[in-house]
Amino acid sequence: MVDVTSCPRKVGNAILWFCRQTRQNLTVEPVMLFYMLGSFLQYSALIQLMYLKLCQIEYNNTAACQNLTHHKDMEKYTQTAVSNWLIIINAFLTVSSIVSTLFFGAWSDRVGRRVTIILPTIGSIMNGIVMIFSATYTLSSPWYIVLATVLMGLSGSYPTLTTAVFSYLGDVTNADNRTMRFGILEAMTFVGSFIGHITGGVVIDHVGYIAVFGYYIACNLAVVLYTVLWLRESSTAAVSALDSRVLVDDIDSQVETELGRPDNTQKGICQELVRFENVKSALRVLTKKREHYGRLQIVLLIFCLFILQLVGEGFGDTIILFIKKAPLGFDASTVGFYQGLKSGVAALTLMIGMPLLRLTPLHDTVIAIVAFLFRSGSMIMIAFARDTTTVFLMTILYAPAGIPAAITRSLLSKNVGTNEQGGMFSLTGAMETMTTFLSSALFNALYSNTKDIVGGGFVFIVMAVLLIIPMLLMLWVRDLQKGSARYSPSGASGEAWFGRLQIKTDSATVESSSL
Repeated sequence: MVDVTSCPRKVGNAILWFCRQTRQNLTVEPVMLFYMLGSFLQYSALIQLMYLKLCQIEYNNTAACQNLTHHKDMEKYTQTAVSNWLIIINAFLTVSSIVSTLFFGAWSDRVGRRVTIILPTIGSIMNGIVMIFSATYTLSSPWYIVLATVLMGLSGSYPTLTTAVFSYLGDVTNADNRTMRFGILEAMTFVGSFIGHITGGVVIDHVGYIAVFGYYIACNLAVVLYTVLWLRESSTAAVSALDSRVLVDDIDSQVETELGRPDNTQKGICQELVRFENVKSALRVLTKKREHYGRLQIVLLIFCLFILQLVGEGFGDTIILFIKKAPLGFDASTVGFYQGLKSGVAALTLMIGMPLLRLTPLHDTVIAIVAFLFRSGSMIMIAFARDTTTVFLMTILYAPAGIPAAITRSLLSKNVGTNEQGGMFSLTGAMETMTTFLSSALFNALYSNTKDIVGGGFVFIVMAVLLIIPMLLMLWVRDLQKGSARYSPSGASGEAWFGRLQIKTDSATVESSSL
């Protein structure tokens, strides 16, 4: 006979267990989701606002500028002008973000990840305020948008945020589940893109640019609140530093008393930030000698990520210009739905595919190479797309697009120690910021000068060819790891699993496991 009185207790225990599991496993994923949702809203709206703004400044004809498919000369001028201004905007973003990210990364290893998460969101909020002004006064100078970009870059922007969240996961995961957790975190980028593009275009078409930038600000406010109220500090160095200090009230001010820890914790957070030792710590990741070609693997993986991000950033810029021009002529809502569907399919592939792939004997690098092949195929397909159906079918081949980046970041994280996570990801963040400028300079300029070759799709063919480079780099990394596995005696201490092989590691925990 069932004891009815025990049911409430069982339900309560189940709820308590669920809450504990959520508290333990839900970490930086919502941070990535809301920040990337805001970022995709902002950038998609920025390109379309620039489209309208530059046309109106030149022609002062609102009706014609809102329907350029029937005004070929105006469309040609506007597309070229937008491409050129995107190069300028991304140049300022690159310089400001690289400087800030190189300081923020290693700094987060000492002061913690939470403050490094909050800083980029504050810059994004300031960016959103300036963008609202620029959208309100459409004839205002595009240099106000450049100013908004600089404010965002100095606060760290996307590279510092990704440095903080991937370092956070590097702190709280191990070699067995890191690739899967990195994959899920990477999926948040695509989920944010999906929601952002689906809702952003609708908001622009029905409410306007001011509303979409308000939406962008709200997303960043959500990140700040979540980080302050939910997220616990992950950096053991930062926690130890906090535990070693006692704050004592004095008549004049609050002073800090050290308890047997005569190190950098005597300095304030701001003093720690401006130390050039932060930049040296980041660069030391590349120069430090490591066993079993660990340093070479890091260099190859960073270059692999560089090419991947170069193509990704270039595709994000040029695809909107490509599908807005004749013969496709997508409006803002259709652009949003396409971008959202593409990202949604990629997110589902990461969230469902990564846990399933973990059950297979396939090595990370093999899976990454297959994903690269799919992505190259999607580029070729979009290059020859001349109707809406082909554009939307391209998303099927694009589905595994997020897998290579997740695997590359995971392999990088496994090749450095826990006290090097921030420094290493600050390097990748700075590198990704460089790709923002380089991709704009390369692909926007290439698109502007090849709009009549393959109907404007020539730029996507170039991208598909470039993806051959990271495929070859992944093969090289695979060979290095297979070679290093032969030097590990079975059962030796300090070893990490590499698929079904074992790799002896040094104190920096050089690990290369499969999914």
